[in-house]
Amino acid sequence: MVFLAAELFSAGNLETLKLLLPLAGSLLGVLLTGAIGLATYSWQENTKRKSELVERRQKLYEDLNSALFGLILAKAIEDRRRILAEIEKGWLFASDEVLAALFKYMETYDRHWTTASGDIQKLIREDETVRRDIEQGMAEIFLAMRRDLRDTRLSDAMAKNYMHFYNCGMLSQESDAL
Repeated sequence: MVFLAAELFSAGNLETLKLLLPLAGSLLGVLLTGAIGLATYSWQENTKRKSELVERRQKLYEDLNSALFGLILAKAIEDRRRILAEIEKGWLFASDEVLAALFKYMETYDRHWTTASGDIQKLIREDETVRRDIEQGMAEIFLAMRRDLRDTRLSDAMAKNYMHFYNCGMLSQESDAL
């Protein structure tokens, strides 16, 4: 072992070490910089993808919000078909929780729409039980959307208590003209 150390630090090897040490240090620096650069790039791309997905979902949820209210106001079959096609776009980017709430709501909506002979807005105005059923379904969807986009402390009970149609809005006779 002593012989190896003495051999390693001999005059010829010392000169070789003097030449290789800066090269090895430079090589190590380049490799380390490359690894850090690759890790940073991967992190930035992952963050970018997540941000784009949140933006897509936010846009989707804004459109779904409009479509859900539009479906209640729609009288013509063409309008309902167009709105239902918009709602079906939820399959693309909506979370599983939003989709589950949406399909549960659509079953409720369809059941009441059939009872209402197509004028669900009138039924919502006249029947408090139906109104609360539709409101509760929408509350579940909106809360699922909120949970998907950000952390929230809003409870199911609070969301369902908060969500209701207003006499000055959805329930007004003027909204028939929309």
